[in-house]
Amino acid sequence: MLAMPFVRAAFRSAAFIALLACVLPAVAGSLGVNPIRVALSAARPTAAITLNNTGSAAIVVQMQVVKWTAVSGEDRYDPSADVIVTPPIVSIVPGGSQIVRVGLSTDPDPVRELAYRLFIEEVPPPPTADYQGLQVALRIGLPLFVEPLQAAHPKFQWSAVRSGSDEVSLSLNNIGTAHAQVLSVKLSAPGESEPLATHSAASYLLPGQSRELSVKLARPWQGTQLRVSANTDQGVTETDLELQVP
Repeated sequence: MLAMPFVRAAFRSAAFIALLACVLPAVAGSLGVNPIRVALSAARPTAAITLNNTGSAAIVVQMQVVKWTAVSGEDRYDPSADVIVTPPIVSIVPGGSQIVRVGLSTDPDPVRELAYRLFIEEVPPPPTADYQGLQVALRIGLPLFVEPLQAAHPKFQWSAVRSGSDEVSLSLNNIGTAHAQVLSVKLSAPGESEPLATHSAASYLLPGQSRELSVKLARPWQGTQLRVSANTDQGVTETDLELQVP
């Protein structure tokens, strides 16, 4: 177990139960968050996140960390005490900021990256007696990854099926030990510079998770060999595929 003052203090505080990877702040409504993705490890077991109130009224923000896994290809979130956030609820004055900290309360996995989400939710103020509108609570889910003790990397496994005269269905499976964020996909015929199609994806792929992408072709094409170029947060990867026909 990781023993540190931060974790001990976080456990002493009352438990509060209640979204792409970059260093630029996220701003939604009157709440700004920086950074919008966090990586923890045995060497870096804690991280600081800054919340900014850019509005003209005080806001109350509550936070919760949940375990993020993939079940049958779909994202699943479950309560977890593996990562602690402190303080779990804050009030921020107009134009003010608040630093919250996240930290590991357990050791990383030896070989596999673990994924969590830090949900940051604005608590709407009580409505006035004459208020008849709808109050909407802002909710941001920050990805939080815990690096394993050994080096971990994503590994893609692709397949492609022609699903129509101008459409290709791509299947992508991450058989590696770390996540990847797929930002865009380009299809081309081997040896040709002009792409057959481009597709914006912007989706995370956890270890063991798969995604299905339906891609429209930009021009008529009857070939059987495809080159898939995927732009990810880990770099660009290319794969040649045999196009299957159902």
